[in-house]
Amino acid sequence: MKKSIILFLLLWTTVRPAHGDEILFKNGNIKICTLLDRTGQTVALDCGDAAAERHPLPDIQSINGKTPFPIDDQLLTWIRSRQSVQTSMPLSFDIRDEEKASSYKRMGKQDSVTGIIERLIVEEGISIYDAAVRQIVLTMVGGVQNIKAAYVPIQIYWDGRLRQLINIRAGYPAQPFIYDPLDPEAVGSNLQQTGKRGFIFRIINAHGLYDSKDPLDGKERFIGFPNWPTVHWEDWKPISGENAWVVIAAMHLYHKRYPPGNPSGTGPSPESTELCLAKEIARAARFLQAANGGIRMAPIGTYSPIVSIDHTASLEDIAQTLDAMASYQPSKSEPPVSQDGTKSKNPGLPEELTWYYNEISTENNLSWYTAFRMLFQTTGDPAYREAMEGIEHYLKTVWDPAGHYFYQGMHFQSNGWVPNTEHFATDVQNWALAAIGPETIDSWFGEGASYQLWKKTKQTAGVFENTHILHGVGFTAENDRLSVEWTVGAIFAARALASYYTETHPDWAEEAARDAQTMRQGIESFRIKISEQEAAYSYSSRRGWIPFGWFSHAPNILSLVSTCWVILADANFNPFFLPEAPSPFIVSASFPETETK
Repeated sequence: MKKSIILFLLLWTTVRPAHGDEILFKNGNIKICTLLDRTGQTVALDCGDAAAERHPLPDIQSINGKTPFPIDDQLLTWIRSRQSVQTSMPLSFDIRDEEKASSYKRMGKQDSVTGIIERLIVEEGISIYDAAVRQIVLTMVGGVQNIKAAYVPIQIYWDGRLRQLINIRAGYPAQPFIYDPLDPEAVGSNLQQTGKRGFIFRIINAHGLYDSKDPLDGKERFIGFPNWPTVHWEDWKPISGENAWVVIAAMHLYHKRYPPGNPSGTGPSPESTELCLAKEIARAARFLQAANGGIRMAPIGTYSPIVSIDHTASLEDIAQTLDAMASYQPSKSEPPVSQDGTKSKNPGLPEELTWYYNEISTENNLSWYTAFRMLFQTTGDPAYREAMEGIEHYLKTVWDPAGHYFYQGMHFQSNGWVPNTEHFATDVQNWALAAIGPETIDSWFGEGASYQLWKKTKQTAGVFENTHILHGVGFTAENDRLSVEWTVGAIFAARALASYYTETHPDWAEEAARDAQTMRQGIESFRIKISEQEAAYSYSSRRGWIPFGWFSHAPNILSLVSTCWVILADANFNPFFLPEAPSPFIVSASFPETETK
């Protein structure tokens, strides 16, 4: 991020506590705990054991006669413990103390800006996507402490600040983030203008720190560090996909807080922090919805060095390129142009600050499809249904009928939106099957399209033992690197296929069920026992560059999001859908002709 973007982070502030002291009381058979809501008033949450009894997890379904692994208490204990003492925000990664020095040496040289930034993220960072998946797990499990922990990020995001980070919401004019070139002030950064604020930055310092030190050697200053030589937090990207998951987690918590048929009779509240936050972020996303229906990846002003990276280069060369971009100073260019050819009211920006705005990620759109669906189910607001229909239109345009897969995304060029065909995105294929579903995909592209999509994914990104036993999947077109998180996404995809094709194509269903089973077994080699009480899963099988813009990690780097996804898989809890009672507004991924009342 450049000087104009990060100056607002220099002041020190202390965020209001995310929740008050725990107060328990009985309301009939309901156990109640209280939290501080966005208004500063206490609110009662149905979060006790009685709630879990009324709304139990669905029975773990057998797959091809085999039952998925049970939920591991060691995993739950670890994800509960991975949080900042100062803020109660979770941390994305963990490294055992005896392995930290060697691990940080692998993350770039001592004098590498890229290495310093990556080490800070691993040591102190939280991806808001990782936090969201943890929130969903804790909400699913239930109980007083779990619900309180799930609520903490909601309150912090609504407040918009975290200790030294006095504004974690990206908007205009205090920050140069523009969602609508014709109306820059449509989405703001003023924390007092609730309902109109922008996205949350994708990764924040979980301790709420701006100034920090290099975990490798403890240095607090480095000549050549972006903007000024003190080592400080330096990742300020308000990305669409991560913010969609904030909405998804908020909606899961909202439905836990106001469960269908709650005997207390409280009913849903339109003023709950969860719902207000979800609506506010969804509003910002709708400003980024392009004419082709896709949600752009980020607002104008989001810095991206990706345009200058040779993805085929060595890790050292890629780091050198990123280091060189760290000292980049933007120059004036032509003003941004909207799709109808109208010039923006804003001064021109170089490609590094418009690349994300001109990019559409299919994975981001599958996430927003899920978020809009949950909001429509909950509110019945037709604006969310309209947004979903736009994304459906986009998804149909990024399907490769010859290759049987979805393109990673699209980029706006002089001749319009052009598909990104260079890199195969494994998560896109998995999430399409898990979030949209095989029935809808087959209805769009013909019978068997979902099965062909799964075959393509295995052939392109499958990691096999003895060439035929599927252990997992990689990030892209590769067969020698396994992503634990993306493999769990593939498990959900394979389970969806097995369920859908049971009657019509039992051989396909059997194959998919077997794949789900062997992948669940395949990731067990990446389960690390930390103590008698705790265990976690690795991020991936090896360190390497991912062509979508980040590095994967060696197996000794423990991952919050990988571990959370494993817990969800073992519970057979698909986070792309709200559990339990059907909505009066929507009955499936595809819309009915008329709403069911």
